[in-house]
Amino acid sequence: MKENKYYKLILLLLFAALLGNCEAKPEKETYGFTNDDFNVALLGVVSNVNMIDNTNGTITDTNLRLIWQKCSFGQVYRSATNDCQGAVTGSVLNPQDPYRYGAKTVAFCDSRTHACNRVAPPQTLIATSEIAIVGSSEAFNACNALVIDSSGGYRVPNPYELQRLTATGRNAVLARFPNTVEGEYWSNLSEVTDLPGETAISISFDRQSFGQEIKTVKTERNYLRCVKSY
Repeated sequence: MKENKYYKLILLLLFAALLGNCEAKPEKETYGFTNDDFNVALLGVVSNVNMIDNTNGTITDTNLRLIWQKCSFGQVYRSATNDCQGAVTGSVLNPQDPYRYGAKTVAFCDSRTHACNRVAPPQTLIATSEIAIVGSSEAFNACNALVIDSSGGYRVPNPYELQRLTATGRNAVLARFPNTVEGEYWSNLSEVTDLPGETAISISFDRQSFGQEIKTVKTERNYLRCVKSY
């Protein structure tokens, strides 16, 4: 009888454990790594072979012959720890923000027109307006002025270059580009179907819409990561 009682108890515990494992587990809502599906994670591992960390604040993509800014615009690279946490964190409005590490947002243009980009496709960011309206692009100016390890020549990436990063999964992005902010990052393209030129294309690095192309009003402020070809 005693053995039978223990047997029933073991079966009951196994059944309870089975039910527990069948429950849907909510995704952990914290900054940091998430569980990418296997295929995306595998793609990230394979693609990262061609992403070389130069340990000077840049990442080289040998496939596309690109050199990326390792840190988001506004963050400060720390050579001793090879991360992007060198800026003073927080602000008067949000003094306890430990996640942006100084990342700054910029506008695509100060005008909801084609004042900051070419009028004819591809409608990329330019330094001087091609229309009667004068415009200034914080995004263009930020990358144009960027110098890393005594080398300049940076620009705002196009949507396809940004999506090449997101295609490898969020974990792979964070492995090469630490402290990437959950938010939208500007591309260099105006939205071609928007005839008045009020919107431009940004790419989401938010976990809920990671890699999606988004039409964003040009005067709104998004994050930025610069790149250059070699």
